[in-house]
Amino acid sequence: MKIFVTGGTGFLGKELVRRLQEDGHEVWGLARSLESSNQITHLGAMPVKGSLEDISQWEHALENMNVVVHCAALVSTWGPWRNFESQITQATIDLLAAADRHGVGRFLYISSESVMQNRTELVDIDETFPCPVKPNSFYGQAKLLAEKAILDYTGNMHCVILRPTFIYGPNDNVSTTLHQMVESGKFTWVDRGRHLIERVHVQNVVDSISLALVRGQNKGVYLITDGAPTTVHEIFTEYAKRLGLDLPKKNIPSPVARMAASIVELTWRVLRLPGTPPLNRFEVAFVSMPRRYRIDKARAELGFQPKVPL
Repeated sequence: MKIFVTGGTGFLGKELVRRLQEDGHEVWGLARSLESSNQITHLGAMPVKGSLEDISQWEHALENMNVVVHCAALVSTWGPWRNFESQITQATIDLLAAADRHGVGRFLYISSESVMQNRTELVDIDETFPCPVKPNSFYGQAKLLAEKAILDYTGNMHCVILRPTFIYGPNDNVSTTLHQMVESGKFTWVDRGRHLIERVHVQNVVDSISLALVRGQNKGVYLITDGAPTTVHEIFTEYAKRLGLDLPKKNIPSPVARMAASIVELTWRVLRLPGTPPLNRFEVAFVSMPRRYRIDKARAELGFQPKVPL
């Protein structure tokens, strides 16, 4: 197949571009800079110069494509809503329309578990769980609106949505972040790290995308995880052991952490302080919101089987 990928130079995108070519597909990748273009070329794919803000300038490249895999997104826990709305929601709507204009057969969107997150524990749930009207982050809100646009699409293009949880693997940024937090004295456990959390190895996500290219149902939404939830304590202890770090024993209860995050966020927004606040509700929820998802639907309809174990 001829496959067009956005976000091909990102953590997930690089592994995806490699895998698609190994599977025998012809791959094109959107590149917004010379550096990105060189990376796409180095991966063996064909770069298309442009960005999601100027789709009209390069959308002719979508002609004769069989599939668009939309991985690109603003990945951040902080920033003004207009950035998330334009770079996630509107960019997806515009790309969907462009793909439709050029006769693309299938549109595969990489969404996120964050569309389901607000205040409710997410334990033993599947894709039928109703998403909150307003997820607890601008990222989740923008992703949810993008999903809605895809599910409301009435054209002939076959659309599939994947919702991976926290993606990890070689060259992820967790080790760097954890090391910085410990060294700066900012690392603190929340509820002693006892809460369940889902994660998914990048190769398992790539497998799910490869399967969804041919087996994903139209307007199908699929949760993608390793199928083996663990605790926050186990995850960070595992990373710390690899890095030779001694994690501090400092701990705060989640209600206190949530209240502190709300106050910090409000202060930052009201006073229009520069930079990123040291704490926000999305980050607190990441380590304090219990999550255990059922992936029966991905197993049954995609044939998905997590191959990389914890």
